[in-house]
Amino acid sequence: MTGGRGHNKLLRIDGRQVELGMYIHELHCSWLDNPFWRKSFLLTDVADCDRVRQSVTAVTIDLSKGRGLTLVKTTGRFLPAAEEHRDLPPAAVPKLVRRRPSNSLDRARASVEQATQAITDLFEEARLGRAIGVETLNITVDDLADAMTRDAAAMITVTRLKDTDRYTYIHSVAVGALMMGLTRHLGYDEADVRVAGMAGLLHDIGKMAVPSAIVGKPGRLTPEELEVMRTHPARGHGTLTAIAELDPRILDVCRHHHEKVDGTGYPDALSAEALSPFARISAICDVYDAVTSIRAYKPAWSPHTALARMQAWQGHFDPDLLRAFIVSLGIQPFGALVRLHSNRLGLVVADGDSPQAPIVRVFFDVERQCEFAPIDVPSAQDAIIRSERGEYWFGARWGEVHAAVMGDGAPLRDAVRQETQA
Repeated sequence: MTGGRGHNKLLRIDGRQVELGMYIHELHCSWLDNPFWRKSFLLTDVADCDRVRQSVTAVTIDLSKGRGLTLVKTTGRFLPAAEEHRDLPPAAVPKLVRRRPSNSLDRARASVEQATQAITDLFEEARLGRAIGVETLNITVDDLADAMTRDAAAMITVTRLKDTDRYTYIHSVAVGALMMGLTRHLGYDEADVRVAGMAGLLHDIGKMAVPSAIVGKPGRLTPEELEVMRTHPARGHGTLTAIAELDPRILDVCRHHHEKVDGTGYPDALSAEALSPFARISAICDVYDAVTSIRAYKPAWSPHTALARMQAWQGHFDPDLLRAFIVSLGIQPFGALVRLHSNRLGLVVADGDSPQAPIVRVFFDVERQCEFAPIDVPSAQDAIIRSERGEYWFGARWGEVHAAVMGDGAPLRDAVRQETQA
């Protein structure tokens, strides 16, 4: 097989070229020189990466399971399995640049790659009707918990970008991370936080029983296809029921993550009183990741847009948990009233340097207790301190004030430049 065709994409590279996130298909060295007991694995540890570079002459990587596309641009070719032992010409090996996960995003990418590969393997076992390894799940959840402790924002950021082939798996990792972040924020103990993480990782396992043509369809599903897709919570619940070691809350999330508090969800049309806290948490995290995911065939909602629209969907989510979710993310919806470090009040109106630092249209001075002409301010320079209640500050006028300040929603670019240069 050659570039882009076929399921496995194997590329042989110099051992010095390996990078974190690559999936090692084979190490080309004698068994005495092999520093690992495994034949194939995802490379996620800096020390392991150094060992390969120092002791292995050549490596075959699987591009369908990990990083490596940048090397395809360098070498200009894929290697089919029949050719994987053939050496690349010396000119194909670029100068080695040692790379380490030097920042939080690099570390988060490595953690997400590792978790995604573990979930991919587990889901494929389920697709084939084989038993799921609970020990692997425990290890994955522990690693995810550590990554969320290090930098939750970075983890959530790197899971937004999803390729078509691995969407379900990366989405599962993202929902697991979001559920851990929210349950931690709500004060659950670490044992419960890990249960929430495992529930998120497994919530979509029922999709393995749905035809891949439906699961991976890039466009809108037909009514018939949608009906089939909506069987995945019950199918997943059936798969997980066979695993005696699983916490019952994991099965509950698998079956009920598409329920709504007004009783119009599926598969059981449960309403708020009948929905467990974890099921209500999973509904929020599942929808948020889905609508903010960046995919090749559809634009993603910004985090601010997603949260604003989710707040507007009456009867879909538990409103108290949704408010807690917004606080746990540190991301404000468009139109939200916030207080800045400068002690001014304003409304979130546009994306900024990051989801946590949007453009805020300030219009009220708290110290002087007076309104002024609205100015758009980058909150990266004047940090958001907290959200505020409009009714508290403006009483019955709040609706009128909000509409007047928002105007057409377009940022005042001249004002932004003025604030930036000041």
